[in-house]
Amino acid sequence: MTTDPHKRSGLKLGLASLGLVMFVFIGVFVFGPERDQVEPGPIAPEQRVSVLDILEDAPTRSAVEALRAAAPATYAALDAEAAYAQADGASAAEMSGLVLEALFSQFQLQASAIKSADSTAHQDILAGFAGGLKRLKSNNSAWCEGSTVADYLTQNEDELVPSLLSEFPYQSAQYEWAMEWMTVVLNAAKQGQVRPLRYQKPGFRDETLLQQEGLALGSEQWALALQIAAFANSEGTSYAKMKEVIAGMDVCDLGIAVETVSARLPADVRGRIWSDLMPEIMVGNTPYVMWRVTDYFFIG
Repeated sequence: MTTDPHKRSGLKLGLASLGLVMFVFIGVFVFGPERDQVEPGPIAPEQRVSVLDILEDAPTRSAVEALRAAAPATYAALDAEAAYAQADGASAAEMSGLVLEALFSQFQLQASAIKSADSTAHQDILAGFAGGLKRLKSNNSAWCEGSTVADYLTQNEDELVPSLLSEFPYQSAQYEWAMEWMTVVLNAAKQGQVRPLRYQKPGFRDETLLQQEGLALGSEQWALALQIAAFANSEGTSYAKMKEVIAGMDVCDLGIAVETVSARLPADVRGRIWSDLMPEIMVGNTPYVMWRVTDYFFIG
């Protein structure tokens, strides 16, 4: 069973955000249109099964149930697609790929809802992501090496999706973490739908406090601060220069640092900052994100 190329945009975005923190918090990724809703023909009632009848492990169930609450249309499409895939003899591993694709399509689709979530939900998203990076760091994973990111930049989509998907095999520790993190993301989206908050744009006080915490962390981790400055200065110069700078970075340290700085901010400041940045990251508005990050941290 294969995944059609036009359906891969959500999977590409989601896998990039899981494996490569640079592509999440700085926004250096490219993706196509949102995942199309599949409309298979009718299936006999006696053949109808739910995706939750096929993949019964707890992490997948939590993530799919969160998807059903936040995006019922996407859930219904996934459920129908899974039923037909099972009838076609798909394995559990192939089914899990369909689930990943449906879940990760929500980064783009739920960006505005996550913008309206509360500050605690924003921090939960960051904390869950940083938790995964800490696991990678403790295992000396190649995904922490900037050179892996640099190699990623050379791949086309047909190479990218299979190679990254292989990093999250069904029921592996990294797959279970992905399901747990996507549950957090989708719960935040649901909160933003049901109880939306409207934030003002970050003001001078917000920027000042963020800069203070960023500079404080930079003084504690000066090597990381130099790496971030080098990356910001390379943006907009040349592809070769950006690739060279990225190759020398520890992306796990960078992602963990982002979460650390965010956790140190007052809740109201954090809410305005992430309401501004997080949805733009999720829709791939790289120029805006780079401009704001540069402005926040006096770099560039």
